[in-house]
Formats: sequence, structure tokens, C-alpha cells
Amino acid sequence: MGKSLPMDRVVEKLDGRLRDVPLGEPTFADARYAPISFDAGHFHQIPEYEGDSVLCFLDGGNMEVVSAPNFMIELTRLYFNKYRGKRRLNPNIIPQRIEFYTICCARPKGNKIIYETELVPVKDEWIELLPESVDMTFNSMDRTLMTGLQRASIDVVARSARVFAEWRLAGLLAERELEKGDILIRDGSLQTFVTNERKYANYAYKAAMENGVIFTGLSKTSTLFTSTGQPLVSAINELSATSPCSSQAWYYNPIVHIKQPDHRAEMYAVKLCPRSSYVFRFEILLDQAEKLRKEEKDLIIAALSANSKDISFPGYPYGLIDVDRFARVEMVEREAQELQFMSAASAKGVWTKIQRFIKASDAHVTLNKI
Repeated sequence: MGKSLPMDRVVEKLDGRLRDVPLGEPTFADARYAPISFDAGHFHQIPEYEGDSVLCFLDGGNMEVVSAPNFMIELTRLYFNKYRGKRRLNPNIIPQRIEFYTICCARPKGNKIIYETELVPVKDEWIELLPESVDMTFNSMDRTLMTGLQRASIDVVARSARVFAEWRLAGLLAERELEKGDILIRDGSLQTFVTNERKYANYAYKAAMENGVIFTGLSKTSTLFTSTGQPLVSAINELSATSPCSSQAWYYNPIVHIKQPDHRAEMYAVKLCPRSSYVFRFEILLDQAEKLRKEEKDLIIAALSANSKDISFPGYPYGLIDVDRFARVEMVEREAQELQFMSAASAKGVWTKIQRFIKASDAHVTLNKI
């Protein structure tokens, strides 16, 4: 018998660690989250959708154009779509795609290094749709941006501009594009993390509540765990086998009571298509969820389920597939943007100056070509 390969041993060891792990219970490190014990009675069948609400999906993508340790330029693209049932709707007021450049530079301030950010829209009239640059000036030792004890990297700061812009656009959609009873679905949770991000989330929430637009978020991935180390959504999916909803599309709620001001949400786990093997984390703005009847929540999730039957990814809303595709910035676009930047910098006689900063961090590019 031959000696086992290293990867065979890796698989065996992993299997041994994962075998027969109990479900445990929902657990959260923050005391402002009060977990609710698992209960098969918390599964609810998603009914057939019979409403007529508009679903609006929103996402953003970004791509580095050029960077050095002390500056970074990124191209960000925001995109939204609207559906009434299976029918795609054209935007009324807000441009469906918005693009802007983020310029982030390191500056000394006393004994600190500050990151200053400026946004340059591709079209001048889009400037009013973007967050204020003053809200994206950060201390490089800001704990909400740091990894461990290390100074926050400039790319993390630059990319926070995309998140702020997504919240800003969500609020504008609720104010100008959508109507009472429409449902806005953000790609991601309703939790904020970065300094000043809450300002833009609260603006979006206020606009949604004032205009009767239901504000929600669906997360492609979840890092939540149970007390035994199982992924929370996986444990809920396993628990569903004991529920009368096991062969149906379902949602699970309640999971946790949240009293964290940076996370104004009621949380659900959702299986949006009976033949799907995926379960997602779904959230409704807490201020709205607390006032909704169960029948109204059923209707919201049923509308999302009706949009989640595309053969390309059953169980995931087609609207989010679509916005991901159109918001994504492809690698071929990066090469074109790099050439445009180099050409513009050369024409203004500053490329040589800029290039010496880039050389401080681009050795890996050269190594990858060897």
C-alpha cells in the first residue's frame, strides 16, 4: 500500500475536526445582540407572491487604477435596477449607472498620518449624488479601518468611498426614484463598520421611512457562528430538516434581538427556492420591521423569492445577479484606465514624479512577469 499524499492527510484531518459537531445555539460576541435559542417553530413557509411591489436592487464595484503607499486612485461604479414581477423597469430620475474616481492621499498632521479623500465624478452633474469628501478624511490609526495593530492601508480607506456612496445612492433612490410600498434591496447587511458610515446609512434609512420604501439587505456570505463553531446559516439549514417547511422555500425568524446602533436590523435566514442548496442572511430595517405585521413580512420575502428562480442561480435574486454584473469593473478596463492615467500624467509632465512613488510598492508586478 502506497504512502498517502499530503492532501489526502489534509482532507482526513479536516474531516475529523468537522465530524459530528452539534448545532449549538446562535452566539454573538457583542452583548448588544441577544441571541434566541434554535426552535423548529421559527421556520415559516414563503407563500406564493401575489403583490405588485417594485423591487429595486443596488450594488457597487471598484477597481484600482494606480497606487503607491502614499496615494491611490480607484474607479468606482454604482448600479441599480428595478423590477415589477418579471418585468424590468427603466429608471425615472436617478442615472442607472454612476461612475467616479476616488483619490486618496496620505498627509502629515502633527505627529499623525491622515488619509484625505476626494471624489471626481465621470460626469460633473453626478457630484450631488456622491458622499462628501470631508467625511472620508481618516486618521491612519483609526480602529475601524486598522487590521490588528497595523496602520490602516490606504486601499481600505479608498474603498470605503464605495460603501459610503452606496448608502448615499440608496437614500436618493428612496427619495426620488421609488414609491410607497416599493422594496429596496442592498447587496450586503444593514450593519455599518467605518467611522462616518453611520451618517450615510441613517440618511438612507430616514429617506426610506419617510417615503414608505422598505429597506432591506441580502448578504451573499455570512461569518456568523453558533456556540459550537458551526456557521449560523448552515446550522439553520440543517435544523430545517426537522421542520414542516423542509421541502419548501422558507424563512427563519427570530434569530437575535439587536440593540446595536450601528446595526439597525431584524435578521432572517432565507431559503428562497425549494430546489436551492443555499441559505442567505436577510435583514429588514428594524424601525420598519417592528411595525410590520407577519403577513406584510411574508409579502416582502415572497417578492424576493419570486425574483429568485432564474436557472443560472436558483435561490438567489436575479436582480442582484444583474447589478453585480453591471457594477463590476473588469480587468480589461483596468488596463485602459492605467493607460489613460499614464497618458494624462505624461502630458502634464508629472509621470516621472508619480512613478517614483509607485516603484515603492509594485515589485510584485515585476516578479509576477518573471
